[in-house]
Amino acid sequence: MMNKIHLFLALSLSFSDAFIPSTRLDSRSICSSSSSSPSALFEVIRADVVEQEFDTGLGGVRLAQESSIKISGEVRHRPGNAEARALDLTRYTQLTPIEVSKVQDIFGMMGSKILATGEGKELYRDPGNSIESFIQLAPLEAAKVAVNTAASAIGESTIIFNFLGGDDLILGQVLDATNEAVVNMDVATKAKVFFNSMSDSSIPADVCSVSVIAVGDKESESSSSRSGIDDAIAAGEIYSLGGKWFTVDKANMNNDIA
Repeated sequence: MMNKIHLFLALSLSFSDAFIPSTRLDSRSICSSSSSSPSALFEVIRADVVEQEFDTGLGGVRLAQESSIKISGEVRHRPGNAEARALDLTRYTQLTPIEVSKVQDIFGMMGSKILATGEGKELYRDPGNSIESFIQLAPLEAAKVAVNTAASAIGESTIIFNFLGGDDLILGQVLDATNEAVVNMDVATKAKVFFNSMSDSSIPADVCSVSVIAVGDKESESSSSRSGIDDAIAAGEIYSLGGKWFTVDKANMNNDIA
């Protein structure tokens, strides 16, 4: 006697116009075949395997990989508390190396100065048989170094924290590091505080740096003829790592669409 499953298969085969088996089978052959071997229906139901390489261009993956990505924002602060929040995202085709002498020239005209720099490296120590683990986050370590060596910022009206890391730079860690630095530095309550978080594939993984800049408000006679690089330096956007300095150029903004 045909059970419910076999009956359902037989009715499906007889009433479906879209389903055409490669070998004509009646319900009795299905019953006898399926009871003897689970693979008997392979001639009726086939699966076509299609191999296709994943295109990293889909969804903007390649675009992100090929870009230097900057997230910038502001810091709301009061004594003992700071809250950094991201506001803008900008993509560049590259970072631009700059000479420290160029920074000094423009900063001299603007009345700007470098308050501090710091570098940190991410470190994880396996707890082994103990329950204690040690995790050191690169942005927080960079901020600690900067705070410990920083000049007083009490009289500065505009301060910018510029973080630089590789593709593994995490925004949440940059925000935490910025907050810690603002709280632990002599930042006046009325001061305007901003941050830039720049990730670039040319920077080694697990490494982060920060440069803390006090931006002056003097304008030079040559400000109208400045280049995009000069404008970025004048705005206090300079990144340091391993004794080298970098900035960004508006001409290198990456406005491609995924």
